[in-house]
Formats: sequence, C-alpha cells, structure tokens
Amino acid sequence: MTKRKKARKSRQQTPQGAVQPGLPRKQSAIEVLLHPRQTEPPWKYLPLVLALAFVARAVVALSVDFVLHPDEIMQYLEPAHRLVFGNGLTFWEYFYGGRSWLVPGTVAGVLMLFDAVGLGQPSWYVGGVKLFFCAISLAIPAGMYLFARRHFGETTGRAALLAGAFWYELAGFAHKPMTEFVATAPLLALLALCVRPSLDDARTIWTAAFLGVFTAAIRLHYAPLALVLLGTVFLRTGKRIQFTLAAAGFAVAFGLFDAITWDGGLFHSYVTNIRFNLILGPTRAGESAAYQFLLWLALASLGLSLLCLAAALRRLRRYGLLLGLIALVLLAHSLQEHKEYRFVFAVIPLWLLVGSDLAAGLVARGTRRRLLAGFAAAVFAAVSLAGVVNELPYQDQVYRAWSSETGAVGFVRNQDPIFPTYRYLARAPGVTGVWQTDRGFINLPGYYYLHRKIPYYDRRTGSGLKMNLETASFWVSHIVSADPGFSVPGFSLEQEFGDVRILRRDDNETPALPWTDYAPILVTTGSVRIMRQIDPDSPTPPNAYGIRFVDQEGP
Repeated sequence: MTKRKKARKSRQQTPQGAVQPGLPRKQSAIEVLLHPRQTEPPWKYLPLVLALAFVARAVVALSVDFVLHPDEIMQYLEPAHRLVFGNGLTFWEYFYGGRSWLVPGTVAGVLMLFDAVGLGQPSWYVGGVKLFFCAISLAIPAGMYLFARRHFGETTGRAALLAGAFWYELAGFAHKPMTEFVATAPLLALLALCVRPSLDDARTIWTAAFLGVFTAAIRLHYAPLALVLLGTVFLRTGKRIQFTLAAAGFAVAFGLFDAITWDGGLFHSYVTNIRFNLILGPTRAGESAAYQFLLWLALASLGLSLLCLAAALRRLRRYGLLLGLIALVLLAHSLQEHKEYRFVFAVIPLWLLVGSDLAAGLVARGTRRRLLAGFAAAVFAAVSLAGVVNELPYQDQVYRAWSSETGAVGFVRNQDPIFPTYRYLARAPGVTGVWQTDRGFINLPGYYYLHRKIPYYDRRTGSGLKMNLETASFWVSHIVSADPGFSVPGFSLEQEFGDVRILRRDDNETPALPWTDYAPILVTTGSVRIMRQIDPDSPTPPNAYGIRFVDQEGP
C-alpha cells in the first residue's frame, strides 16, 4: 500500500474533529474565544455555598415587602391570583393578550399547590412564592461557578460562586417574579453549558436548546444573548441537525402555548406587545439619556462594575465573550427611550464574572498582590452590605418606583407601609369592602395581598364615594388613607401602619354592597387608542371598570 493510500485510509478511520496520535489538535475560533478545559471535580463546598445563598435570599424575601416596579404585582402576581382564586385586577396586557402567561402561570401553579394543602392564604402563599423564585435564582451563582471554572480556572470559579451567592442585587431581587430576574437564571445555566468539553450527548443538546428558547420566551429582549449562546452550542456540537430540531421544537411549543392561552395565533402576546410598544415608543422620545444604564450600573456598584469592565477591555481575548454579551444587553435596551435599571439585570452576573477573574489573578501573583485581592474582597463585601441596607450614595436614584403617585421603594429598610396594611386587612375580622382613597391600583398590593372576595376601590374607582362621604358606609367597611386629616362620618381609626391609617365603619353589622364578580378591568383610554391602531376590531373595555353590583339599588 502506498503512503498516499495509507494517509487516505487513516483520515477515513479518524472521527471528525478527533486528533490523530502525536499531532496537536488545532482549536477552532469559537474554542479560542471560549477556551473550555477539563477540570477537577467540582468544589466540595459548592452545595454548602448554594445553601447559604438560599438562606441569604430567603432572609431578604421573608423579612420585607417592597416593589421595584408596579409590574411585579399588576402583571405577574395579580393575574396569577385571579386565575387561581377568581378575584384579581385586569390591566390592559391581560385584557388584550399582550403578556405571556409563562411567569404568572408558574406563580399560579405555586398558588394552586398551597391552596390544595389548605394554605391558600397570603400569610402562607406570599412567602411560598418568594421562596420558589429564590430557589430558581440559585441557577445564577451555580451557572457562574460552572462557567468560570472551565473558562478561567477553579480559583475564578470559586470567587464567582461567592460573588453570585452574596452580591446584594442578586440576593435581594431573587424572590421577584419579574421576567428580567427569572430569565437570567436559564441564561447563566446555558452559559455554563457552552464551555463543557463535549456537547454531543443528547441530554446536553436538548437541555441547551430548551434553556436558550426558554430564556427568550421569558424575556424577549434577552433573545440576542440566547441566540449567541445557542449559536455557540451549534458550532461546537457534532449533532447540529438534532440541536436545530430541538430548538425549533421548543420554539414552536412556546408559540403554541401562547396561542392556546390567548386563543390567538402563534406568539400572540409577543406580537401584540411589540406592535403596541412600536406605536407607544415615539411618545417617550427623550425620556432617558443614552448613557443611563452605565450610570445606574456605576451607582448600584459604587463604580466597581465600570472599573471591572474597563480593566477587561485590556484583555479582549480573555474577556471578549463576556464583554460581547454585556454589550448586547445594553444595546438591546438602549435603543428604546424608556429605560429602567431592572431591564439590564443580566449584566450584573456577567460583570461579576469579570471581577472574579481579576481578583483571582491577583491571588496568583505573590504576597503583595494577594493583599490587594483581600482588599478587593473587603470592598466587595462592604459595598454589598451597604447596598442591601440602602446606604450606597445616590442609590435612591437607581432603585425607585417608576410612579408619579408614591415613588416609594425601600430595598430592605424604609419599607412602604402599604404592605403590612394589606396583610392586616387580609386577616382582620369584619372586612367586607375596602376603599383606598389616595392611591391608584397600580401602586397597591391588590387582591394578591388582600385575598378577600369583596368590593375593592382605589382612588379613581372610589371617586364617587369621595364626593359623597356620607354614603361611604353603604359601599365599604374599611377605608385606607395616608392623609392624617382625612375623616369620614361613621368611621373610626382601627389601625395605623407608619403614615397609613385604617378607618373602620362604626356600625359594621351589614355587609358592604357586593359585586357580581371581583375582577375589575382597568384599561386606560390611551391603551384603547393604541390597540385600535393595531386592530380596529379590538374589544372595548366595559363601562365602570366592569364593576356590577348584585343589587343595583342604593344611594
């Protein structure tokens, strides 16, 4: 046999991508960027650190009630409560089908479990839902560790694990059902999969496909990141057809889920929401500066985030992937006029990964550098502790309610007293109707905290009562107001929570006038106008917010 034939036979017998004995394997461009490596078994303290991370999250979740943005209740918790218990407020997204049921449907599943075992009360399920999302959030520090140990090394992996476990933003917002926070968990899990030495087994392929599509389905703005990571898996796997079919299958499944839940076409809520915001967008021109996200990142970390990113720019080959993902998040959200810091939540674990590797590099460079690394760790801990107790300079400019009504957000301290107020109303005797005189539903805990199937009025729906206070006792049994001088004939002070006062009807024997159902529809005229441009046949919201009384007689 000639040498040429032997070489041809050797190539035919060598699997694609395998290295022939004695020859160095040429790395692909994607592997140069990722530099995946075989490592020793995972750190033995990994389960312990994750358990402590859960404890840190649970402490914040169970000790306080605060709302980073009204969407948390009105778009996720309230729809879930209405789905399970029948009473809940309906805002425009859930009247026109402009929001996916993925997150509220998940919350509804947790509520159903609590109700099935006799714990269907806010005193139980509010904390239970929080702990559920805390558990999901552990995928973030776990993903950071698994990615960093293969991408950078074990020392960086351990530093990233500790950073992801105890950085105040990751621990403090873990219990929130907001799509940005929830979608970051599968995103980090997918990032960790991308650097596995082998991506050819069926379980890894299907898991990666699901995580990528799931991330985009939860938070559409994170789709560019998911696509980059899915593309990475595609380039590294030898089973590209199987992977493509898996990703396409999951995409169709999520599209069908949306179509079934809204009785519409594939991806009905996504299409509706995109079209709505394309019309709404120009009306928000000039609302936020182009550099707004960078400013918020700097304020929220006392400059640590920008310092780490600036240092990473000097080593693009080592940090190119992370910097690219960060740029994608910022770009995807900076193109829109309306900006909120929560939108770019996925940037936080990414810059922490960069910072962890920078600190690990100091540890390996002698005693003096180790002292510097220790100082950096101390600064990290101090900033994180100051952040969780609302003591960072200008932090109130980052974490603030986007509301012209209250603007009340306390991260851990200085809590909004409206939450203990409604927790009290949920269990107090004789509550047959509630009127909140000074806030709109958008800034209230809703039926999710009130829980009772009773008439529930806010500042707008109760405006008729405010014009004729003498008849208030006919409509409600309790009135809530933060106005210390507010009084109503026939009502007396029952409880105070901070500056919020609860007035109780003196003669409380007769129930307040009941409604036929307890799901008010709160759709603004602006939303109706936009939906008419999208679809002239869009339904018209009912009069009087859909409120109908069992007995129409009365004052």
